[in-house]
Amino acid sequence: SVSREIWISFEDFCVCFQNLYVFHKPHTYAYNYQKTDFKSTEDQVFYYLLVDSLMPIEILVSFSALVRWGDTGGTKRECSSISKGVLIVEHFSWKLLTPGELVLKIHTSATKATVLNLPVGRHILLFTVSSSVGHHIHLCSMVPCVFGEEDTVMQGLEKESYRFIEQATAILKAVGNVINNFSSKPELSKALKELELTHCPPDLHDTGLAEEHFKVFSSAFWYLIKYVLGKKVPYSYKFAFRSFTLDFKATEVSEDDTVSSESCEKSSLSGWQNRTPTSEEAAAALKLQAIWRGTHVRKVLKSRKPGTKENANVKETLQKLWTVIELNFEQCAVMLLREMFKRNCKSIEKFPCYEDEWCKISFADYAVTYADQPPNVWFVVFREIFLVPEDMLIVPKVYTTIPSCRLHVVDNDTLEEMPHVFLKVAPHVYPKNKKGYTFMAEAHTGDLPMATGRWMLRLIGSHSPLPFLSREAINNVFSTKEIKEYYIPNNKHVMFRYSVKVTASHIATVQVQTSKSDVFVKVQVLDNEEEIVSVTGKGHAVIPAFNFLSNETLLSS
Repeated sequence: SVSREIWISFEDFCVCFQNLYVFHKPHTYAYNYQKTDFKSTEDQVFYYLLVDSLMPIEILVSFSALVRWGDTGGTKRECSSISKGVLIVEHFSWKLLTPGELVLKIHTSATKATVLNLPVGRHILLFTVSSSVGHHIHLCSMVPCVFGEEDTVMQGLEKESYRFIEQATAILKAVGNVINNFSSKPELSKALKELELTHCPPDLHDTGLAEEHFKVFSSAFWYLIKYVLGKKVPYSYKFAFRSFTLDFKATEVSEDDTVSSESCEKSSLSGWQNRTPTSEEAAAALKLQAIWRGTHVRKVLKSRKPGTKENANVKETLQKLWTVIELNFEQCAVMLLREMFKRNCKSIEKFPCYEDEWCKISFADYAVTYADQPPNVWFVVFREIFLVPEDMLIVPKVYTTIPSCRLHVVDNDTLEEMPHVFLKVAPHVYPKNKKGYTFMAEAHTGDLPMATGRWMLRLIGSHSPLPFLSREAINNVFSTKEIKEYYIPNNKHVMFRYSVKVTASHIATVQVQTSKSDVFVKVQVLDNEEEIVSVTGKGHAVIPAFNFLSNETLLSS
């Protein structure tokens, strides 16, 4: 995929630029853009590039800028005042607030091209373009890439990177090699060593972190076995797992080894209910446990020796397991390594593919429409409760044409608001809680009325599942009660005090605004004179979400 397009004159450039929308090349890695109106150099256009490769990457970047040359030209002084187009290319991640590393910068009033070199792995690059009239970007590379607007690029980022898949398949192939050679004495030790070298990151062997890493591998392997065989894993597979890993402390397997109540005779347990064992009974129980554990460990160790009956039985069980895994080999490989990553062991950071994690995202969109709004009106655009299934990094992003709009996120368990950076909700790890998190967006119309429009919230995370709504559908119709009064100065500096009677428990947003914009205001919600939540603002203060309980609920509690 080598481009052979050459522009040799400014006249040719103008002709080609005006006809970009006609001569589109769908089979080359080129992106053409034409502005229909004249914009100043301060206006910027953003594009995104996604590229992923197991080999070093070279991309030829050609940037052409169509700028204003002035009414007259020819002198050196006049030519030096020509505004130039600017192309800035930098690394990018939606999960980071700070700008990425700058990799390329081009200034030109005509056309310039250069080669962009990137290392092995997955990369997301942000292209920022400034040009007074228009611009053209052409990319040529032997590596497939995706170039375009944000939505175009984000759709491919939920998939695992090539380096991640390569590492995952190598680990599962090593697992299969151990299974296939489980009854071969010379080959088994060699296969086990190869498995250790494959799933254990470089520079980790014989370190204190290695022991924790082996536990992570065992836990992820057991998760894969349960996924393949179902939740109720037969005892033979549990024994084969212990023989394969020699992990006798795996808590997941120990919990699954617990005998179900259905298999126990109630009559044998009735004599032990509602009584405390004597010291002799407790000592006898400990002795029996030690004897059973010793017998079990010796049996597992014996199953590791090729030529024994136990080894043959384990080999047969593992072969059945491997047959099922091979049916969806790549999916199982990715699941095994992904489960290792979810354990948050520091050893995972030593994998080369860990560098690609900042370029892996999953996202979900929630859109609403808002009605026509008069001038100088504050209103709620969006308010919903999301439940978080597990601790996860979440980046909320708002898409709207409303000039003054702000998103708030409140932890419903603690009533604490998530931190903001430059009036935007910062990327944050949301712990799993009981009552979920309320996402609330407020807006102000300003001096002009606002027509009906669309507002969208995008939740960006590292992987699925993402936070989900606490109810089936989104509600964008809110009942509003507005009170306007004059402030009468007093010694306590209290502007107002209202008693709220709640007939039915519900969540509400409280907003206070003063005619004097530089006044600091503190809004409090009190329950029996005890402050439950408060917020302070300058000329404007908002409690994004508060659950008002009904009087009946309070009396019953």
